[in-house]
Amino acid sequence: MWKCTHSISLLLLLVQLGFAAVKIVPAPAERAPSHYVFENQLSIADQTHEVVKLPNSNMVLVSQMSNSVLVKAEVDDKGIVQQLAAFRMGQNTSALHGLAHSQAFPGKVWLTLQGDNKLVLIDPKVKSVQSVPKVIKEILVPAPGNGPHYIGEYGNDLWVTLQDSSDVLRISHVNPSDYNIYRGLPRPIFVAQHPINKMFYSGQDNSDSVMKIEPKTGHVTQLKIPAKVGQTPVGMISGPRGVWFTLLGNNTKGTGTIGHINADDKITYHRLQSPLGKDAALLHLAFDSDFTKGHTLWLLSSSIVNDSALDMIIKVTFDAQWQNIQSEDIVVIPTQKSKAHRILLTPANVFATELSSSKLLSYYTA
Repeated sequence: MWKCTHSISLLLLLVQLGFAAVKIVPAPAERAPSHYVFENQLSIADQTHEVVKLPNSNMVLVSQMSNSVLVKAEVDDKGIVQQLAAFRMGQNTSALHGLAHSQAFPGKVWLTLQGDNKLVLIDPKVKSVQSVPKVIKEILVPAPGNGPHYIGEYGNDLWVTLQDSSDVLRISHVNPSDYNIYRGLPRPIFVAQHPINKMFYSGQDNSDSVMKIEPKTGHVTQLKIPAKVGQTPVGMISGPRGVWFTLLGNNTKGTGTIGHINADDKITYHRLQSPLGKDAALLHLAFDSDFTKGHTLWLLSSSIVNDSALDMIIKVTFDAQWQNIQSEDIVVIPTQKSKAHRILLTPANVFATELSSSKLLSYYTA
Protein backbone atom coordinates (compact mmCIF):
# COMPACT_ATOMS: atom_id res chain seq x y z
CA MET A 1 0.00 0.00 0.00
CA TRP A 2 2.78 2.43 0.95
CA LYS A 3 4.62 1.68 -2.27
CA CYS A 4 1.50 2.42 -4.30
CA THR A 5 0.84 5.72 -2.52
CA HIS A 6 4.47 6.73 -2.86
CA SER A 7 4.47 5.96 -6.56
CA ILE A 8 1.33 8.02 -7.13
CA SER A 9 2.80 11.01 -5.20
CA LEU A 10 6.01 10.80 -7.19
CA LEU A 11 4.05 10.67 -10.44
CA LEU A 12 1.99 13.74 -9.45
CA LEU A 13 5.18 15.64 -8.54
CA LEU A 14 6.72 14.84 -11.89
CA VAL A 15 3.57 16.02 -13.65
CA GLN A 16 3.61 19.28 -11.66
CA LEU A 17 7.25 19.89 -12.48
CA GLY A 18 6.51 19.32 -16.10
CA PHE A 19 3.72 21.84 -16.22
CA ALA A 20 5.12 24.44 -13.72
CA ALA A 21 8.45 25.21 -15.35
CA VAL A 22 9.08 29.00 -15.33
CA LYS A 23 10.37 30.50 -18.52
CA ILE A 24 13.25 32.97 -18.02
CA VAL A 25 14.26 35.33 -20.80
CA PRO A 26 16.25 38.62 -20.90
CA ALA A 27 14.11 41.74 -20.28
CA PRO A 28 14.67 45.43 -21.09
CA ALA A 29 16.78 47.12 -18.39
CA GLU A 30 16.21 50.80 -19.05
CA ARG A 31 16.55 52.99 -15.97
CA ALA A 32 16.49 56.64 -15.05
CA PRO A 33 19.83 58.33 -14.31
CA SER A 34 21.13 57.86 -10.77
CA HIS A 35 21.18 60.93 -8.53
CA TYR A 36 23.96 61.70 -6.08
CA VAL A 37 24.19 64.06 -3.12
CA PHE A 38 27.51 65.09 -1.58
CA GLU A 39 27.89 67.43 1.39
CA ASN A 40 31.13 69.41 1.37
CA GLN A 41 32.27 70.47 4.83
CA LEU A 42 33.36 74.12 4.86
CA SER A 43 35.16 76.10 7.52
CA ILE A 44 33.08 76.15 10.70
CA ALA A 45 30.71 79.09 11.17
CA ASP A 46 27.35 79.73 12.80
CA GLN A 47 25.84 81.02 9.54
CA THR A 48 26.77 79.96 6.01
CA HIS A 49 24.81 82.06 3.50
CA GLU A 50 25.36 82.85 -0.21
CA VAL A 51 27.15 80.96 -2.98
CA VAL A 52 28.36 81.96 -6.45
CA LYS A 53 30.42 80.05 -9.00
CA LEU A 54 32.95 82.14 -10.86
CA PRO A 55 32.70 82.09 -14.68
CA ASN A 56 35.25 80.10 -16.68
CA SER A 57 36.64 78.73 -13.46
CA ASN A 58 36.30 75.81 -11.06
CA MET A 59 36.15 78.26 -8.13
CA VAL A 60 33.16 78.75 -5.83
CA LEU A 61 32.70 81.56 -3.30
CA VAL A 62 30.61 81.13 -0.15
CA SER A 63 29.79 83.83 2.42
CA GLN A 64 29.73 83.07 6.13
CA MET A 65 27.97 85.94 7.85
CA SER A 66 28.44 85.14 11.53
CA ASN A 67 32.21 85.66 11.40
CA SER A 68 32.38 87.65 8.12
CA VAL A 69 34.39 84.99 6.31
CA LEU A 70 34.62 84.43 2.56
CA VAL A 71 35.32 80.82 1.62
CA LYS A 72 37.12 80.14 -1.67
CA ALA A 73 36.67 76.55 -2.77
CA GLU A 74 38.06 74.73 -5.79
CA VAL A 75 35.54 72.11 -6.96
CA ASP A 76 35.63 69.30 -9.51
CA ASP A 77 33.08 68.79 -12.27
CA LYS A 78 30.64 67.24 -9.78
CA GLY A 79 30.86 70.13 -7.32
CA ILE A 80 33.01 68.27 -4.82
CA VAL A 81 35.51 70.49 -3.03
CA GLN A 82 39.15 69.66 -3.75
CA GLN A 83 40.68 72.40 -1.63
CA LEU A 84 39.55 75.56 0.11
CA ALA A 85 40.74 78.64 1.96
CA ALA A 86 38.95 81.18 4.14
CA PHE A 87 39.41 84.96 4.35
CA ARG A 88 37.91 87.36 6.88
CA MET A 89 36.33 90.33 5.13
CA GLY A 90 36.67 93.34 7.41
CA GLN A 91 36.17 92.52 11.09
CA ASN A 92 34.41 89.67 12.91
CA THR A 93 31.37 91.93 13.12
CA SER A 94 31.37 93.13 9.49
CA ALA A 95 28.75 90.49 8.62
CA LEU A 96 29.63 89.48 5.06
CA HIS A 97 26.41 88.44 3.35
CA GLY A 98 25.43 89.12 -0.28
CA LEU A 99 27.45 87.92 -3.28
CA ALA A 100 26.78 88.85 -6.92
CA HIS A 101 28.64 88.71 -10.22
CA SER A 102 29.54 91.98 -11.92
CA GLN A 103 28.91 92.46 -15.62
CA ALA A 104 30.56 95.89 -15.68
CA PHE A 105 33.71 94.40 -14.14
CA PRO A 106 34.00 90.87 -15.61
CA GLY A 107 35.35 88.31 -13.18
CA LYS A 108 34.77 90.60 -10.20
CA VAL A 109 32.20 90.06 -7.45
CA TRP A 110 30.05 92.46 -5.44
CA LEU A 111 29.49 91.69 -1.79
CA THR A 112 27.68 93.30 1.12
CA LEU A 113 29.07 93.92 4.59
CA GLN A 114 25.83 94.21 6.50
CA GLY A 115 27.46 95.15 9.80
CA ASP A 116 29.73 97.81 8.24
CA ASN A 117 26.96 99.21 5.99
CA LYS A 118 29.21 98.81 2.93
CA LEU A 119 29.08 97.52 -0.63
CA VAL A 120 32.39 96.12 -1.82
CA LEU A 121 33.70 95.04 -5.22
CA ILE A 122 36.44 92.42 -5.07
CA ASP A 123 38.75 90.58 -7.41
CA PRO A 124 38.49 87.03 -6.02
CA LYS A 125 41.82 85.96 -7.57
CA VAL A 126 40.66 82.71 -9.14
CA LYS A 127 44.03 81.33 -10.20
CA SER A 128 44.71 80.04 -6.71
CA VAL A 129 42.54 79.15 -3.74
CA GLN A 130 45.19 80.56 -1.44
CA SER A 131 45.44 83.94 -3.21
CA VAL A 132 44.00 86.73 -1.08
CA PRO A 133 41.04 88.51 -2.70
CA LYS A 134 41.65 92.16 -3.57
CA VAL A 135 39.27 95.04 -2.83
CA ILE A 136 38.61 97.08 -5.99
CA LYS A 137 35.94 99.49 -4.77
CA GLU A 138 34.03 100.35 -1.59
CA ILE A 139 30.70 102.19 -1.46
CA LEU A 140 29.13 103.35 1.80
CA VAL A 141 25.38 102.93 2.07
CA PRO A 142 23.96 106.47 2.34
CA ALA A 143 21.96 107.43 5.43
CA PRO A 144 19.37 106.65 6.61
CA GLY A 145 19.82 103.31 4.87
CA ASN A 146 21.25 100.51 6.99
CA GLY A 147 22.09 96.83 6.76
CA PRO A 148 22.77 95.80 3.12
CA HIS A 149 21.60 92.23 2.54
CA TYR A 150 21.07 91.30 -1.15
CA ILE A 151 23.01 93.03 -3.93
CA GLY A 152 22.49 92.88 -7.68
CA GLU A 153 24.03 94.79 -10.59
CA TYR A 154 21.73 96.25 -13.26
CA GLY A 155 23.73 98.29 -15.78
CA ASN A 156 25.40 101.16 -13.92
CA ASP A 157 23.19 100.66 -10.88
CA LEU A 158 23.33 98.43 -7.86
CA TRP A 159 20.05 97.42 -6.28
CA VAL A 160 20.39 96.52 -2.62
CA THR A 161 17.96 95.45 0.09
CA LEU A 162 18.63 97.27 3.36
CA GLN A 163 17.26 94.75 5.82
CA ASP A 164 17.96 96.65 9.03
CA SER A 165 16.28 99.91 7.92
CA SER A 166 13.58 98.19 5.80
CA ASP A 167 14.54 100.07 2.64
CA VAL A 168 15.60 99.28 -0.92
CA LEU A 169 18.55 101.18 -2.34
CA ARG A 170 19.38 102.04 -5.94
CA ILE A 171 22.87 103.45 -6.23
CA SER A 172 25.15 104.07 -9.19
CA HIS A 173 28.44 102.23 -8.90
CA VAL A 174 29.87 104.78 -11.36
CA ASN A 175 28.70 107.82 -9.36
CA PRO A 176 27.66 106.82 -5.81
CA SER A 177 26.21 110.29 -5.18
CA ASP A 178 23.44 109.26 -7.59
CA TYR A 179 21.09 107.15 -5.51
CA ASN A 180 17.53 106.65 -4.31
CA ILE A 181 16.28 105.05 -1.11
CA TYR A 182 12.81 103.55 -1.34
CA ARG A 183 10.98 103.09 1.94
CA GLY A 184 9.56 99.61 2.40
CA LEU A 185 7.95 97.47 5.06
CA PRO A 186 9.94 95.39 7.52
CA ARG A 187 12.73 93.29 6.11
CA PRO A 188 13.12 93.44 2.33
CA ILE A 189 15.16 90.37 1.31
CA PHE A 190 15.73 90.14 -2.47
CA VAL A 191 15.25 92.41 -5.49
CA ALA A 192 14.22 91.27 -8.97
CA GLN A 193 13.51 93.25 -12.14
CA HIS A 194 10.45 92.25 -14.12
CA PRO A 195 11.49 91.07 -17.62
CA ILE A 196 8.45 92.73 -19.24
CA ASN A 197 7.40 95.89 -17.37
CA LYS A 198 10.98 96.56 -16.11
CA MET A 199 9.79 97.46 -12.62
CA PHE A 200 11.65 96.27 -9.54
CA TYR A 201 10.11 94.04 -6.87
CA SER A 202 11.21 93.00 -3.40
CA GLY A 203 9.76 90.44 -0.98
CA GLN A 204 9.40 91.67 2.61
CA ASP A 205 9.46 88.64 4.84
CA ASN A 206 8.13 90.25 8.04
CA SER A 207 5.22 91.95 6.28
CA ASP A 208 3.67 89.32 3.98
CA SER A 209 3.84 91.83 1.17
CA VAL A 210 5.75 92.37 -2.07
CA MET A 211 7.11 95.86 -2.72
CA LYS A 212 6.91 97.24 -6.27
CA ILE A 213 9.19 100.14 -7.25
CA GLU A 214 8.81 102.34 -10.33
CA PRO A 215 12.36 103.71 -10.81
CA LYS A 216 11.43 106.71 -13.00
CA THR A 217 8.80 108.10 -10.63
CA GLY A 218 9.98 106.64 -7.33
CA HIS A 219 6.45 105.41 -6.70
CA VAL A 220 6.17 102.43 -4.34
CA THR A 221 3.25 100.00 -4.27
CA GLN A 222 2.61 97.13 -1.88
CA LEU A 223 1.15 93.87 -3.21
CA LYS A 224 -0.44 92.04 -0.28
CA ILE A 225 -0.25 88.25 -0.07
CA PRO A 226 -3.55 86.67 1.05
CA ALA A 227 -3.26 84.81 4.35
CA LYS A 228 -5.08 81.80 2.87
CA VAL A 229 -2.26 81.38 0.33
CA GLY A 230 0.66 81.58 2.74
CA GLN A 231 3.10 84.01 4.24
CA THR A 232 6.72 85.19 4.37
CA PRO A 233 7.82 85.98 0.80
CA VAL A 234 11.53 85.31 0.63
CA GLY A 235 13.26 84.03 -2.51
CA MET A 236 12.56 86.28 -5.52
CA ILE A 237 14.03 86.16 -9.04
CA SER A 238 13.31 87.24 -12.59
CA GLY A 239 12.09 84.37 -14.73
CA PRO A 240 9.80 83.35 -17.58
CA ARG A 241 7.03 85.91 -18.14
CA GLY A 242 7.58 87.70 -14.85
CA VAL A 243 8.96 87.72 -11.34
CA TRP A 244 8.77 84.52 -9.29
CA PHE A 245 8.96 84.15 -5.52
CA THR A 246 8.57 81.58 -2.74
CA LEU A 247 6.54 81.57 0.46
CA LEU A 248 8.36 80.24 3.50
CA GLY A 249 5.41 79.97 5.86
CA ASN A 250 5.70 80.39 9.62
CA ASN A 251 7.32 78.59 12.54
CA THR A 252 4.79 75.76 12.43
CA LYS A 253 3.72 75.33 8.81
CA GLY A 254 4.76 75.77 5.20
CA THR A 255 2.37 75.76 2.25
CA GLY A 256 4.60 74.62 -0.63
CA THR A 257 3.61 77.72 -2.59
CA ILE A 258 5.29 79.61 -5.46
CA GLY A 259 4.11 83.01 -6.70
CA HIS A 260 4.33 84.49 -10.20
CA ILE A 261 3.85 88.23 -10.86
CA ASN A 262 2.82 89.10 -14.41
CA ALA A 263 3.34 92.44 -16.19
CA ASP A 264 0.05 93.82 -14.77
CA ASP A 265 0.90 92.81 -11.19
CA LYS A 266 -1.52 89.91 -11.19
CA ILE A 267 -0.12 87.20 -8.94
CA THR A 268 -0.72 83.54 -9.76
CA TYR A 269 0.04 81.04 -7.04
CA HIS A 270 1.18 77.47 -7.69
CA ARG A 271 1.06 74.94 -4.85
CA LEU A 272 3.04 71.73 -4.84
CA GLN A 273 0.97 68.56 -4.60
CA SER A 274 3.38 65.75 -3.75
CA PRO A 275 3.28 64.36 -0.18
CA LEU A 276 6.56 66.06 0.79
CA GLY A 277 6.06 69.17 -1.35
CA LYS A 278 2.56 70.29 -0.36
CA ASP A 279 3.66 71.59 3.05
CA ALA A 280 7.24 72.53 2.13
CA ALA A 281 8.76 75.69 3.62
CA LEU A 282 10.13 77.26 0.44
CA LEU A 283 13.02 79.67 0.95
CA HIS A 284 14.82 80.06 -2.37
CA LEU A 285 14.51 79.24 -6.07
CA ALA A 286 16.41 79.10 -9.36
CA PHE A 287 15.61 78.38 -12.99
CA ASP A 288 17.59 76.21 -15.37
CA SER A 289 19.83 78.35 -17.57
CA ASP A 290 17.83 77.18 -20.59
CA PHE A 291 14.41 77.12 -18.98
CA THR A 292 12.68 77.71 -22.34
CA LYS A 293 13.39 74.08 -23.27
CA GLY A 294 13.12 72.26 -19.97
CA HIS A 295 10.53 74.45 -18.20
CA THR A 296 12.24 73.58 -14.96
CA LEU A 297 12.25 75.45 -11.67
CA TRP A 298 14.36 74.38 -8.69
CA LEU A 299 13.20 75.09 -5.14
CA LEU A 300 14.87 74.93 -1.75
CA SER A 301 12.80 73.96 1.27
CA SER A 302 14.30 74.99 4.61
CA SER A 303 13.98 74.50 8.36
CA ILE A 304 15.23 78.05 8.95
CA VAL A 305 12.09 79.21 10.83
CA ASN A 306 10.40 75.86 11.45
CA ASP A 307 12.39 73.03 13.01
CA SER A 308 9.86 70.46 11.81
CA ALA A 309 10.16 71.51 8.15
CA LEU A 310 12.24 69.28 5.89
CA ASP A 311 15.37 70.63 4.22
CA MET A 312 14.90 69.56 0.59
CA ILE A 313 15.81 70.25 -3.03
CA ILE A 314 12.73 70.15 -5.25
CA LYS A 315 12.80 69.99 -9.04
CA VAL A 316 9.53 71.23 -10.52
CA THR A 317 8.63 70.83 -14.20
CA PHE A 318 5.96 73.09 -15.71
CA ASP A 319 4.04 72.89 -18.96
CA ALA A 320 5.22 74.97 -21.93
CA GLN A 321 3.00 77.89 -20.90
CA TRP A 322 4.30 77.95 -17.30
CA GLN A 323 0.74 77.60 -16.06
CA ASN A 324 0.59 74.10 -14.57
CA ILE A 325 3.01 71.93 -12.65
CA GLN A 326 3.64 68.65 -14.47
CA SER A 327 5.96 66.87 -12.05
CA GLU A 328 7.86 67.19 -8.78
CA ASP A 329 11.12 65.42 -7.99
CA ILE A 330 12.32 65.74 -4.39
CA VAL A 331 15.67 65.05 -2.75
CA VAL A 332 15.82 65.26 1.04
CA ILE A 333 19.06 66.84 2.25
CA PRO A 334 21.00 64.33 4.38
CA THR A 335 21.73 66.79 7.21
CA GLN A 336 18.30 67.78 8.48
CA LYS A 337 17.67 70.93 10.56
CA SER A 338 20.58 72.44 8.64
CA LYS A 339 18.46 75.48 7.67
CA ALA A 340 19.15 75.09 3.95
CA HIS A 341 19.68 78.61 2.65
CA ARG A 342 20.58 79.21 -0.99
CA ILE A 343 20.38 77.21 -4.21
CA LEU A 344 22.60 77.68 -7.27
CA LEU A 345 22.51 75.89 -10.60
CA THR A 346 25.52 75.19 -12.78
CA PRO A 347 25.59 73.20 -16.04
CA ALA A 348 26.94 70.19 -14.11
CA ASN A 349 25.21 70.25 -10.72
CA VAL A 350 23.05 72.01 -8.17
CA PHE A 351 24.63 73.67 -5.12
CA ALA A 352 22.84 74.39 -1.87
CA THR A 353 24.24 76.06 1.23
CA GLU A 354 23.38 74.72 4.67
CA LEU A 355 23.28 77.70 7.00
CA SER A 356 23.68 76.01 10.37
CA SER A 357 25.92 73.06 9.44
CA SER A 358 28.69 74.89 7.55
CA LYS A 359 28.17 72.71 4.48
CA LEU A 360 27.93 73.19 0.72
CA LEU A 361 25.81 70.46 -0.82
CA SER A 362 26.31 69.29 -4.40
CA TYR A 363 23.50 67.40 -6.14
CA TYR A 364 24.29 65.86 -9.52
CA THR A 365 23.15 63.18 -11.94
CA ALA A 366 25.31 60.41 -13.34
